[in-house]
Amino acid sequence: MTTGAIIRLVLQALVFIAWAFMMYSVLFKFRRRNEDQTGGAFPSTGGFMAQAKYWLKSEEDRQERKTLFFLTFVLIAMNVMNILNVYG
Repeated sequence: MTTGAIIRLVLQALVFIAWAFMMYSVLFKFRRRNEDQTGGAFPSTGGFMAQAKYWLKSEEDRQERKTLFFLTFVLIAMNVMNILNVYG
């Protein structure tokens, strides 16, 4: 494995860790908001979808949404670059 490949792999791992942290925090936010609104500890599928719709449209979550979408885009781009580098 070349030094460049190792650096790309480490960077991809760091981006994935940041992405996973953001995704889990968003999912826990959905659960917390649903619990506050309904009083139930476990959200239903409809409750999850309602929270996702609110999160996608709310101004208060705009920065978090932009960060998560950016990390998702970077992660996909890094995967594509690795695939093209291996098979290209």
